[in-house]
Amino acid sequence: MKHPEFSEEIYTLPRPPLFVPSGFAGYKLPQQTDYDLELVLRDPGVHIANTQAEQRDIRGFGGPCSSLALYIGLPPKVRELVDAASFREFIQTLTVPVRNDHVVLVALAERWRDTSNTFHLPPGEMTVMLSDFAAITGLRVGGEPIPFDSGIHVDPAALEWFLGEVPQVERGAARYAQFIRYSKKKPSNEHEEAQIARAYLLYMFGASLLPGRGSTVHLSYLPALKDLRAASRFDWGGAALGTAYQFFGDASRNGQSMAGYWRVWEQLWAYEVLRMYPPECKHPDLSTLPRALIWSKEYRGTKEGRGSLNAYRLYLDELRASQVEWNPWRTSGPEPEYLAQSRVVTASRVLLESAFGWQWYLGDRVVRQSLGYPEFQVPGPLPPRASHTGDYTLAELERYTRPDTS
Repeated sequence: MKHPEFSEEIYTLPRPPLFVPSGFAGYKLPQQTDYDLELVLRDPGVHIANTQAEQRDIRGFGGPCSSLALYIGLPPKVRELVDAASFREFIQTLTVPVRNDHVVLVALAERWRDTSNTFHLPPGEMTVMLSDFAAITGLRVGGEPIPFDSGIHVDPAALEWFLGEVPQVERGAARYAQFIRYSKKKPSNEHEEAQIARAYLLYMFGASLLPGRGSTVHLSYLPALKDLRAASRFDWGGAALGTAYQFFGDASRNGQSMAGYWRVWEQLWAYEVLRMYPPECKHPDLSTLPRALIWSKEYRGTKEGRGSLNAYRLYLDELRASQVEWNPWRTSGPEPEYLAQSRVVTASRVLLESAFGWQWYLGDRVVRQSLGYPEFQVPGPLPPRASHTGDYTLAELERYTRPDTS
């Protein structure tokens, strides 16, 4: 049918699935009757897009740092344990990039709404989807919930068992730089090999994947690293994306420095999906996955428009659907398992859990991305108290995150 005010055809399409498919361990979605119809309309006015002071920069904690170099220098058996925990592909992407362009973060944050964890753009709502994150990082989004232990930092015996010695800790977190020394030890048995692998992973979490503010890393991840050969079953990709959502929302409200894997917004998703002034890429295979590999310093040319906030704003103001790359993750070979598994739930609603709390991923709000719909569809209401997940009761958390066995 034709809408009277628009020349483009409006497609009548079925609603996307609201429930995670049966057998996807770790998640179950709320019933539709619980949605708060007015939440998005009561979005608080505190937002960098509403401030009179001009926001010119948002700094990011962490980065590639020395994660790849330290990994290469690990003893072979220690490196095997890190690989078994499913982080090899991501670590390979941690090459040193060209100088960061943090102004991109400002332009994107002005369009971000943490009530729905989506960008509000001319073609409709968009976000970094589960499959986007998997394709960029090489980490599967999905799996068993991570068994966080928020009190492990007050148990010196446990820390010594996991790491070989007790790190300096403040409020449950440690400065990740101290784990460089840990990871350079020479192991004499299998237990020490595992300790060195855990110390390295804490460094990599704090430097790149799961950084907190102040160059810190939470120690609550350690229980999930008890058996490194079985750690791949946990939802590391979901924890990393939830952390990125958390800190991007904070930055959109107050302009504070960002933690989490902020590079996914600035240097990767904006290039691949929005095509927002990407530098020339000289990689011989542009379909390479994880996609972060092609944007290393070795393959990047000069970036057009770098540093111009007005240029980025204008680009987003005038963005058209034809400019967006709606399916950028095509590959010349078989699709990697981590991407195929993440696609299964990309159109669903998933409550992502990290050491910093819970964040909703709402795949049914971005159907042009998640389902390939030709037109933006008016989304349904939000989950209850979507921007206040820290107030959820234990019963609510259990309800929203238990496996779907129906």
